[in-house]
Amino acid sequence: MSRVCRMFLVGAALGFSMFSPISPAQSFNPVGGLDCNGHSTVQKPLRPQDSCTDFHDEYGGRGYDNGYYIGHDEPSMGFISTVTHSGNNVQWEFTLPRERSLPATQSFENFIAFWFSMALCDPNSGFVRGPCIPDSDKNNPNLAGSAFLEMQFYPPGNPPFITQISCDLTHWCASLHINSLENMDNGKLNPKCTETTNFAFIQRNGIPTGPPGPNTMNAASATPNSETLLMNQGDRLRVTIQDVPGSFLGGVMTRIDDLTTGQSGFMIASAHNGYQTTNPNTCAGTNFSFHPEYDTAKFGNFTSWAALQANVNFAMEIGHFTPGLHGDKDPDDPPCFPGPTVAGCLNLAKGGDLDFDGSSYLPDWPDGTSNNATSVAIQSVNGGGIGPLSPSDNTGNYNQPFPIIQIETDIAASEKQCKPNGVGCVVPPVHANFYPFYAVATNGSNPNGSDSVAGCTLLFGNFSGSDINNFGQDAQYGASNLSWFFGQNTGGPQSNPCIPTI
Repeated sequence: MSRVCRMFLVGAALGFSMFSPISPAQSFNPVGGLDCNGHSTVQKPLRPQDSCTDFHDEYGGRGYDNGYYIGHDEPSMGFISTVTHSGNNVQWEFTLPRERSLPATQSFENFIAFWFSMALCDPNSGFVRGPCIPDSDKNNPNLAGSAFLEMQFYPPGNPPFITQISCDLTHWCASLHINSLENMDNGKLNPKCTETTNFAFIQRNGIPTGPPGPNTMNAASATPNSETLLMNQGDRLRVTIQDVPGSFLGGVMTRIDDLTTGQSGFMIASAHNGYQTTNPNTCAGTNFSFHPEYDTAKFGNFTSWAALQANVNFAMEIGHFTPGLHGDKDPDDPPCFPGPTVAGCLNLAKGGDLDFDGSSYLPDWPDGTSNNATSVAIQSVNGGGIGPLSPSDNTGNYNQPFPIIQIETDIAASEKQCKPNGVGCVVPPVHANFYPFYAVATNGSNPNGSDSVAGCTLLFGNFSGSDINNFGQDAQYGASNLSWFFGQNTGGPQSNPCIPTI
């Protein structure tokens, strides 16, 4: 075996890629996943409606992709724990929203997706690239290469033959979606592949519908098939995100157990399934198994280039829909479509609805009435607060709650008046009529319409009243956090509600 081959195999075994300083010219598919934001200089996105990870620049400012600001509106709740394996093995339970009959506001009018996240190792990703030890708190967040997993859930009703957002007009579906940031050796983001995407639907047989890698994905990759897990509105789900050992067959696994129908599906971000890491200089892809970056979800174990302080998080991806066949005829409205559920525009240009005039910024959110769809309802386990659980080392059972939460949003960076000194970085945005917020239903109250909730349940929308803790509504997002990202608003860490003793 040649010395070069031995070096390559050693590099692969250590979990990072080794590149020759002279690389041949690359050819790329006309469409694919080289740039989640749609601004690649060599390729159009296969999924132009993708919900991407919002990134900041290397100085903590707004993230730009080939000169385009790509900020996304992602009100999020982070879950923080120092318990062993809280950063690489978590389980959630929640109830999917249920749509109401028109003219009620549909879920897809308010949000393009919601997601559950985890920081992953990718030695080729980030402003400062470096080796990353899977499942280890020894990683320095500012030195280890890092990717970001979003297990995305897509609401029904948005016509898939136009936008490919919904899997069909009545069901929910989900994906294992990973973003990486490609920063070249010269310190600049690669204009051909700034923010790459690996994408595969959650499948009943665990086999992707098509190649998931940024360089290899094709039309089949973005098209559900007979094995794609479809979920009914109002189904109660158990979602597990955990590491599966192995450098080829293993990788981070996302699994859905539908407790209502008994069906299940999963996906592993493995080299075997065709997930890829990307050469930040050439955009060439290499099959790669993504593993969680950290062992715990302690504060500071974040994906360093993401605009949110994010690892184990839940977030709503909002700000991508304006109702009406032609919207408001603003530059950020297209593409538009006539239905078949509701006519509207997707606000895909320049990252989203930057004038805050779409459905996301109206008070047409779940509020317990029949005027809107119900909210996603993240249940608790008795005495476990809200959010995910990690397993006990003694029993292996998921019974360890996350004692600290942090509510945050990156919407402020999308406001023209938001300055690097924090002035003008306000929530709600100045031109918005409304901004949705998190709330916890307590004491067995039932504010989510016809869908009952447990004694302590996390909701999102426009909830208030007795037995509702809405954290001060928009005050929950706090002030601009200049030490992390000037466009990030956070109220700071706080105790997880409903846990009797922390």
